[in-house]
Amino acid sequence: MRRPRDARDLKEQNLVARSKAGERYVEKIETKGDLMVALVYPNGYELAASNLGFNLVWKYLNQLERVRCERFFFDESFERFYSIDSLTPIDQFAIWAFSFHFENDIVNIMKLLLRKSVPLRNVDRSQSHPIILFGGALCYTELPLLNVLADVILHGDIESMLPQLNEVLHPTGRSELLRAFAGLPFASVPILGKKCESVSHCADLDFFVPVSPLICRLGEFAHKLLVEIERGCIHRCAYCMTGKLKKPARFLSLERIASVSQKHDSVGLIASNVTDYPWLDELIDLLEESKVSVSVSSLRMDRLSERFLRFLRKHQKSFTVALESPSERIRAIMKKDLTEEQVEKAFQLAKKAGFEEIKVYFMFGFEEESEQDLMAIGDMAKHLLELGFKTVKLSINPLVPKRGTEFEKRAMQDEKILRQKMKIISSSLPVRAKVHFESLRHSRIQFFINSMDEDIAEELLMKVQQADSPERVINDVARAV
Repeated sequence: MRRPRDARDLKEQNLVARSKAGERYVEKIETKGDLMVALVYPNGYELAASNLGFNLVWKYLNQLERVRCERFFFDESFERFYSIDSLTPIDQFAIWAFSFHFENDIVNIMKLLLRKSVPLRNVDRSQSHPIILFGGALCYTELPLLNVLADVILHGDIESMLPQLNEVLHPTGRSELLRAFAGLPFASVPILGKKCESVSHCADLDFFVPVSPLICRLGEFAHKLLVEIERGCIHRCAYCMTGKLKKPARFLSLERIASVSQKHDSVGLIASNVTDYPWLDELIDLLEESKVSVSVSSLRMDRLSERFLRFLRKHQKSFTVALESPSERIRAIMKKDLTEEQVEKAFQLAKKAGFEEIKVYFMFGFEEESEQDLMAIGDMAKHLLELGFKTVKLSINPLVPKRGTEFEKRAMQDEKILRQKMKIISSSLPVRAKVHFESLRHSRIQFFINSMDEDIAEELLMKVQQADSPERVINDVARAV
C-alpha cells in the first residue's frame, strides 16, 4: 500500500478500502506469487461483487504457483486505480486481465487505458506496457474489436484452462509471455497471428464447485454466498449468446449444494434458469431442511410449479420473468418456446403464491412485429394489474442482435423507427405500471461494439486515442456506420 499523494488520491484509496471492508471471506485466498495479475471488472464495485465469474477467476488464479492476482474495479473518479486486496496501484502489475461481460463496458476499459497511458491498439504497445488480456462471457465467440485492442484473449471456461495456465504464467518478459500464451489452444494472440483453436469447456461443475470465496454486503446478492448451480442453457432462444455458445448445460449436484448450504445461512443461486435444475423438488427439500435464505438469478415461465413459487415467496417479495413478447407469434420468431397457456398459468401461480410485485422483461424492434404486437405490452400490464398484482414493473429493451446467435445477421432497427415504436408502446401502458425503457444510445453502442469488423475497430481506436471522450467518439462512429 502506498501513502496517498494528495486529497484526491486519498479519496480514491478510501473508496476502494470501504469496498473491501464490506467483504467477508469464506475461503482463504493467498496472494503470494511473483507474477502480478490485475483482474479488472470494468464497472462499479457493486456489479463486480455480484459477478460470480469475476470472483471465481480471482480465486482460481491465486491457486496457480507463481501468480499473485488482485482485484480492481472502475470508477469515473479514479486516476491511480488501486487494488481491492492490498491497495497496490495497477501500474505495478504485469498483466491486466479484463473480465468482459457487457459490450458497453468497453468505454470504461478505454478510459482506464488512456488514463494510464497504455495505447489502445495492441500494435502500438511496447515491452514497457502491461499485457492486456480479455476473458469472460463475451469471449466465448470472436469479437473483431478485441483482435485490435487485446494482446491476449482467453476463450471459454477458466476451470479447464488452469493446468495449462499454470505452465505459462511465470514472471518473464512481455514477449516471452505472449509467445507462451500463443501455445494455448483456447487463446488468441492477435499480434502474433494466433487464433483460438478450441473454446475451453468445463464438463464437470462438481469437480471445481463454483462457489464464491467471499460474501459482499453490496450488490444484487448482498450478504449472500453465490453458488452456480447451472452453466449453459437447455433452451434455444435465437437472440441469446448463452444458449448458443455454452451448450450443453451442466448442473451442480445436490450433494455439492448440500455441502455448501450446511455451512451458510444465505445463498444466491446462479443459473441461466434456476427452474431448469433437474432435481428442483429435491433442492427445495434440501434448502427448507437447512433453513437457508435464498435468492435466485432468473426463472423460466414454463418450468414454474406452485410448490417452487410458494418456497420462493418466503425469501423474496418480487417475482421476475423474461416474457420478451406478449405475442406468441413474435416469441416463435425468437424461439422463445412459451405458449399463451403457459404464460397465463405462470402469472396465476405467482399470484396464488402470494407475490404482489412482478417485473417482466420485454423486447421490441423486430421487423415482423405489428402495431398490435407493440400495443399488447400495455394490454399485458393491464391484465397483471387486474390479476391483483399491486406493483407491475416493465423493463422494455430494443433487440440487439449478437454474434454467435441465430440473429447475428440481423441489423438493429433504425433509431427513428425504434422511437416510433416506443411511442406506440407508451401510449398503451396503464398509468400504474412502472416502466423503464433501455437507452437507445446505449443499445446502439452495444450493437456497434458486438458487430463491428476489424477495419472499423482500427478506425475507432485511432480516433478514441486522440479524443477527450471515448463515449462521444464511439457514438459518432456508430452513427456514421
